[in-house]
Amino acid sequence: MTTSQVMLGAVAAALALMAALPSPAPAQAHAPDRRHLASVSVEALQRTYLECDRVATHTLLDLGSAAHCSMVAEELRQRVFDGDFDRLIAWWREHKPTGPETGLQHSSVPGGVGIDTRSVR
Repeated sequence: MTTSQVMLGAVAAALALMAALPSPAPAQAHAPDRRHLASVSVEALQRTYLECDRVATHTLLDLGSAAHCSMVAEELRQRVFDGDFDRLIAWWREHKPTGPETGLQHSSVPGGVGIDTRSVR
């Protein structure tokens, strides 16, 4: 028996074993719960979105901040731009700060850069 025949046999056995085992249910993607953002003003959503952009432009967001910024973006897109991503981006381009005010400001966390999300939590 050649090496390739042995390999083929091993692959066939592995596939047969995999087919016989119960497969786990596929992971279900759940939309994040944005209900807490429903009462937030459009102005606060816009400020937070721009703050998220400013911070993410200069540093890597931690997982919690990235998730929060994503939810704010989605809420803003749905509520203000009727779900139209292109309109959100057009608004962002018009309102994105481009001068020296785009620099990072340190948060109250020692040594950290943060996003002020108090108004939208």
